[in-house]
Amino acid sequence: MSKFFFAILTSLLMSEAYARPSSYTELLDYVQEAPDQGETNTCLYVASTGAMELIANKANGIKNPVPYGPFDLAESFVINAPDTVTKSFFETPVLRFNKGHGIHIKDWGYEAWSGRLINNTVWNRHPTQSQLPKIALPEIETIKLFHVGKNRWSTYVLNDEHIEQIKEALWKYKSPIIVNYNDEGYWHVILIVGYDDSIPGECYDTDPKECEGDTGAFYVRDSFGIKVELRDYDWFRVKGNGAAVVKQK
Repeated sequence: MSKFFFAILTSLLMSEAYARPSSYTELLDYVQEAPDQGETNTCLYVASTGAMELIANKANGIKNPVPYGPFDLAESFVINAPDTVTKSFFETPVLRFNKGHGIHIKDWGYEAWSGRLINNTVWNRHPTQSQLPKIALPEIETIKLFHVGKNRWSTYVLNDEHIEQIKEALWKYKSPIIVNYNDEGYWHVILIVGYDDSIPGECYDTDPKECEGDTGAFYVRDSFGIKVELRDYDWFRVKGNGAAVVKQK
């Protein structure tokens, strides 16, 4: 066999082995339902906690996790934990779990509302934080995919290649993607946990002609008390600006 033919064959076999499927939904089985963040402005920490919960559930084979299950973690822990390493603003908080542990939500509650008032005490350090029971967690790492634009409020800075990059990463790493986007004038961080190329979606572009014939949607885990919802690819192409894989190390 000639070296040229062998190289062609190897390339074909590798491309077939790594060919991305038209949908990936495996992670949906491990998503821990997010709390409602209300008006507390804690989306970055809710998303970070959700990524760690998903990875821990997956590592331990816990499917369809219920509220207060084994890895339902306290969002306020990651708000108050010290940084273990400094990376981009949407990667750094989740890496605070690399102290090797978290706190269960039953031991450090997270409530966005106190009656009708915003409960900003979710930002406060627990008075006996060091004495709370600890939950052992797997070590994690982040892989930045991109951060485009001038700042975290940037819009219309992504294209179809960025969307494809997220889908490829979901399939390759089989881990959640933490993303930042600008929604109606405020930046917001959530998780993308799957995709399906066949699902039609709503057009977010100012020119509807840009969306003609578009299909495909991401499964996302937001922070308003809904476990998983669909957002079409165009949503993130128009509003997004940053993404990173969160995976077990």
